Amino acid sequence: MNRVVVALLLASLPLKWAHAQDVGSVTGAVTDKITGAALVGAQVSIGTATRLSAVTGADGRFVIEGVPAGETTARARHIGYATVALSVTVVSGQTATADFPLQPQAVELEGLVVVGYGTQRREDITGAVGSVTAKDFVQTPPRDIASLVAGKIPGLIVNTPSGDPAAGTEVLLRGFGTLNASTSPLVLVDGVPGDLKTVAPQDVASIDVLKDASAAAIYGSRAANGVILITTKRQAGDRPVLRYDSYTSAQRIYKMPDFLTAADVERLAADSFKTPAGNTFSDLGHATDWRRVVMRGTPISYNQNVSVMGGTPGATNYTASFTYQNDEGMFQKSNNRAVTGRVNIGHSMYDGKLTADLNMVSRWERRFDGVDFNYMWRQATIRNPTDRIYDDAGNYQIRGTYFYTNPVQMLNTYGGDYESRDLRLHGTVRLRPVEPLTLSLLAGTDRGEWIDGTWRSLDNPDTPGLNGASRSTSTNESQVLEATGTYTGAFGGHHVTLLGGYSHLDRTDEGFNANNDYLYSDLFGYNSLQSGSGLPKGEAGLGSSKSSYKTIGFFGRLNWDWNDRFLAMLSLRYEGDSRFGADHKWGVFPGASLGWRLSHESFVPAFFSDLKLRAGYGVTGIAPSNPYLSLTTYAYQLPDGRTFNYPVGGQWVPGLVPVRNANPDLRWEKKAEYNVGVDFSLFDYRMAGTLDLYRRDTRDMLYNYNVPVPPYLYNSILANVGHMRNEGVEASLTYDVARGTTFRWQASANWSTNRNRLLSLSNQVYQADACFETGYTGEPIQTSTHRVCIGGPIGDFYGYKSVDISDTGEWIVLDSLGNRIPITQAKANDRRILGNGVPKHYLAFNNFIRWGNLDFSVNMRGAFGFQILNFGRLYYENLNNTQYNMLRSALDPVYGKHVLDYPLVYVSYYIEDGDYWKVDNATLGYTFHRLPGFLSSAAQSARVYVAGRNLVTITGYKGMDPEVRTVTGTDLNPGTDPRDQYPTTRVFTFGFNLTF
Repeated sequence: MNRVVVALLLASLPLKWAHAQDVGSVTGAVTDKITGAALVGAQVSIGTATRLSAVTGADGRFVIEGVPAGETTARARHIGYATVALSVTVVSGQTATADFPLQPQAVELEGLVVVGYGTQRREDITGAVGSVTAKDFVQTPPRDIASLVAGKIPGLIVNTPSGDPAAGTEVLLRGFGTLNASTSPLVLVDGVPGDLKTVAPQDVASIDVLKDASAAAIYGSRAANGVILITTKRQAGDRPVLRYDSYTSAQRIYKMPDFLTAADVERLAADSFKTPAGNTFSDLGHATDWRRVVMRGTPISYNQNVSVMGGTPGATNYTASFTYQNDEGMFQKSNNRAVTGRVNIGHSMYDGKLTADLNMVSRWERRFDGVDFNYMWRQATIRNPTDRIYDDAGNYQIRGTYFYTNPVQMLNTYGGDYESRDLRLHGTVRLRPVEPLTLSLLAGTDRGEWIDGTWRSLDNPDTPGLNGASRSTSTNESQVLEATGTYTGAFGGHHVTLLGGYSHLDRTDEGFNANNDYLYSDLFGYNSLQSGSGLPKGEAGLGSSKSSYKTIGFFGRLNWDWNDRFLAMLSLRYEGDSRFGADHKWGVFPGASLGWRLSHESFVPAFFSDLKLRAGYGVTGIAPSNPYLSLTTYAYQLPDGRTFNYPVGGQWVPGLVPVRNANPDLRWEKKAEYNVGVDFSLFDYRMAGTLDLYRRDTRDMLYNYNVPVPPYLYNSILANVGHMRNEGVEASLTYDVARGTTFRWQASANWSTNRNRLLSLSNQVYQADACFETGYTGEPIQTSTHRVCIGGPIGDFYGYKSVDISDTGEWIVLDSLGNRIPITQAKANDRRILGNGVPKHYLAFNNFIRWGNLDFSVNMRGAFGFQILNFGRLYYENLNNTQYNMLRSALDPVYGKHVLDYPLVYVSYYIEDGDYWKVDNATLGYTFHRLPGFLSSAAQSARVYVAGRNLVTITGYKGMDPEVRTVTGTDLNPGTDPRDQYPTTRVFTFGFNLTF
């Protein structure tokens, strides 16, 4: 007992000493240097002590108590303003005054940026880090969190190639760096692994992107594709806030393909029009707009968000939010509903020496999942417009043509639902036993599950008379534990931050599925699988799975600066992963970067408000996606479906066969990256920008190699052999066009370019062909679309180069020597590179204008230097098969001569330049600072706005939308505009928010 008392007394000594010191206080105001207006929410701090800080209130004023007597430095920061530091002399028992007039700046160069396991001042960043705060997010209601920064960060590509409300955006950072692993960046939400839908976009306070390996190396084998750090909103002031956001959206198809109408087919049939092959058009006597009968006229979506913040940052504070989203798609039954709830509770004790945070996020999502809407689009497009939905007997009209289905029958005879739930619980405790040292412990769990059920009725179009249903479920659960210690010190002009830590991630995935046919009734859908009799007939299925892996890491980082002039960052992570082979369970991931603030040197012209050079190098990795790829795996069936049966007890039973070879050398794909950059601000922070040049080499890249049997058990093995390189340039520029008190206009632009090359796929043990083909046209053409060669880039289209058409309507193509030949004489080696589906350049131009209470923002972006394979024209711009509907352009002369008379074939005629420039988002809003009636005493402000998304596209591309899929993961066929495609939409939104 005495020992306990002594320990408590020793623990309380720092607190007693703090109170025994000679202390005073600092007070003052933070204002806009140009307008003189008070700045609410500005952060004022004293020296390097994290507890000696305050946030300005509505009048812009602050008070900091308990400041040690003597001369110290006070620093004031506010988003959108240059940081100001003042020397303040504090007298014991008295109050010193420090007023801060802050200069508006074009970009946030000096605010706090979230980096790995902590934050850092923007002015001290030495790696390539892109940051966007809530005030600069894209204002139009987003598809997901990535939509908030579309076109905002150079090098971060955010694509929206589908109008499906259940589909999110596609994200790629600094090009393709792998052939067999994921291309998705690591996403962390408040420091914990998540995804772009973990929290509602309205709850996001900032998004920071670690682009280069020197910044991302501290995350080791998960960070090769970059890291996206999402920080949610927290209570920052000392007064409670209630905010209500609501918006309603309506959408239309952006561009409807121009197919023959019923009137067109009637005219062609009446005129006895014959194709060059002698085919005629059939008038079936009806008029049906097949696309319209399976689509909604004007889908309506709406979103409601309520958030509450209260308490005080220095004691107990809370943040809670609730979001309900209901999105309707263009097709009937196409929808997506989601509910997201978030709670954060923070508590601070002992003058901030002990703090705790508790976070809970829960998300529920549900959508109709019975029909493949991509395939339905194809069927609604190719159906004869003179056909009818039902025959004379009231049954669905069926024609029996190959891959020719009544889309209304699809919609009504298939059903299903997809539902997912996710619950995240995480808590963090921070202890500051002495001023320079902070200890932190984060622990939590994340459990996600989804359940999917589908059914088909007796009159379904694929297996008429045979109904069936299926049910599948999956769960994933992870536990995370992270312990860190941070030391911050200053001496002789040197500022040092030292971080050390340990992390542990344990994840388990489980799955179960069942299906049955010959159900007694269609009434129960997928809720009565036991009523089917498919099991004795061998037409029922059952399956389950389970896998798990662990990741453990030890890491450290040193940040150093001398007089804000010379800067350095060194980091190291030592990581182990159970997914690696037995001989390579652990890896080392170093990172280093240097900075030199030239604006502090006398030889730099005065018009530079800030100028900093950066250079960095780092190593990151990609872990294998499957936990057991390094082990020999057996199954009862080979991947090609073959089984091997053996006689046991008078019966034939399936035997286990190897389906994967062991590879104890299996390890992470290693990315080593060099980055050189410059950050600058000019003309009293009126103009600011960044420029980065990088080279990223992916070595030990995973690839499947053919091996002999024996000595191997199976005929292929996954090994680390390949080498790929990405080189690029990124630039951004922001300019305050107008800074007046009433009128303000800020314009920004960014550009990025990337060059990709596959350098090697072979070594002394494993050999690969110089080229391999990928991508697929589908039936009836059935050929590859792309080719990847050693020394070449990802994304090359590969096929016959068409240059003309013969007098008989036959394609004229080039052979391997460049001679013009009929396509009937062409051989496989006459194919050549026809273009590339990966844009060489991305450009964005963003504007924000405020005039009094009126605000207007417009975001434009484009992609240039790439090609698109237009599958719509390839399949439907051909008169050879009049059983299907076709584009009107099928009647146009090819190469200005005459119409085509040749079966479907993949040639360069259908590959188009995909360059485009989009007015992607535009928002017009009005803010009421004085509210009428009863609201004036309760509401702080209100804003109403109208917005549009995907408004205008300038392009020469003939398809629906040139923003096609270029982020393809491991498909390696970018730049294809498939015929089975949920069309993109133009969205108009009306919304408002109230702040109480």
